[in-house]
Amino acid sequence: MGYKKSTILVFSCYIAFILLRAVGANVVSFNKNEQSEVKVGYAKGEKLKTCVPPDNYKRKPLVMVPGVLGSQLEGKLDKQNVPYYFCEKKSDWYSLWLNLEQLLPLVVDCWVDNIKMVYNNATRKVKDSPGVNTRVPHFGTTTAFDYLDQDKYAVGSAYFAPLVDYMTCNLGYRKTKDLFGAPYDWRIAPYQHGDFFKNLTSLIEKAYYSNNNQKVVILGHSMGNMFIYYMLQRKSPAWKDKFVDSFVSISSPYLGSVKAVKALTSGETEGHDWALPVLKLRNVVRTASAFAFMLPRPDLWPQNKKTIVVTLGKNYTVHDYKELFERIDCEWCWDMWKDNGMALGSLSAPLVPVHCIYSSQTPTAETLIYDEVIFPDDSPSLVDGSGDGTVNVWSGSACLKWKDEQKEPVHKVELPGNTHVQILWNSTLHNYLKGVVLR
Repeated sequence: MGYKKSTILVFSCYIAFILLRAVGANVVSFNKNEQSEVKVGYAKGEKLKTCVPPDNYKRKPLVMVPGVLGSQLEGKLDKQNVPYYFCEKKSDWYSLWLNLEQLLPLVVDCWVDNIKMVYNNATRKVKDSPGVNTRVPHFGTTTAFDYLDQDKYAVGSAYFAPLVDYMTCNLGYRKTKDLFGAPYDWRIAPYQHGDFFKNLTSLIEKAYYSNNNQKVVILGHSMGNMFIYYMLQRKSPAWKDKFVDSFVSISSPYLGSVKAVKALTSGETEGHDWALPVLKLRNVVRTASAFAFMLPRPDLWPQNKKTIVVTLGKNYTVHDYKELFERIDCEWCWDMWKDNGMALGSLSAPLVPVHCIYSSQTPTAETLIYDEVIFPDDSPSLVDGSGDGTVNVWSGSACLKWKDEQKEPVHKVELPGNTHVQILWNSTLHNYLKGVVLR
């Protein structure tokens, strides 16, 4: 587990408090107006909805790719040193992300020490901490990202589950038959993911050949779309024409996100500051190259929005990352950005049919305003604009520019008022995807 089990007894009341407060405050809940008719997270003993037989529809094979923080991670320990006596030095494989038990006071320091990475300036790569091995379970299925916590009833655990349930129950999809998933280590930017892209390629080809040579719909959410795009840019026109039916891009931060700046600067808990240790999470994020990869692009970010951090002493724009990272004592963050920040190149068209799906009209941070005295260790005031609460609207809709760059169709699908994750649970999205995946 990463910590001695006796320690958990000290904080059992704290766990109960977190769960009761979360449920009472509706921290994670389905919007009844947006939720599809398929129910998720069934209580024990509750009667399940009757699902359609698989032969009711003719479907295209579907491969799903999740976003940042969106895949379960497992860890195995064989360490010489630990932060506290109650942190385990050795373990078998256990759930490393997401595991709410490990985010308790004191215990969280064991977790940080296990999940953080180490950046090597000579190799320009990140790797696991000494004595820690990590892996991503269940490649080929959606199991590792239906729910983020292996205890799927945990608060905040549901991710792709509502969408997957719709696909399987309403449209008859069958996991590993015509519905596949490609989880990956979300801490690491595409540059180091050579094995993942080989596996993703093989999975798409498997989906094609095992479904009577039907072209494959590739669906991504958030950073997962950037990984899909990165792969497509390295495939030949012949490969794309043979294997790819279309690319469904949902809520992608193609041009970056100010939320990534906040995560590196002062930490980000997606609204769960009352429960999650924001500065501890920041320590993890600062070692993960994927967050540098998602910083706003200086060459593509709107010039009238270029100021992203404001302090009394200095304002920082998208052209000032070096100075910003020096100020927050994260000099290696600059190196990671130089390695990964421009990995998508000029964002030229992928030359496949695209469904560009994004949200708007939800307050989304554009500028972070900090108190000079306590910067960067306190949460900033936010100047908000339009987006989905995480991805700014001009970043999520950047795939629309491909309309003028390729002959393949690019479909605009704007779903105002949806937040970054809950868009996956939206019945309007589900109905739209039905038209995409059925043949």
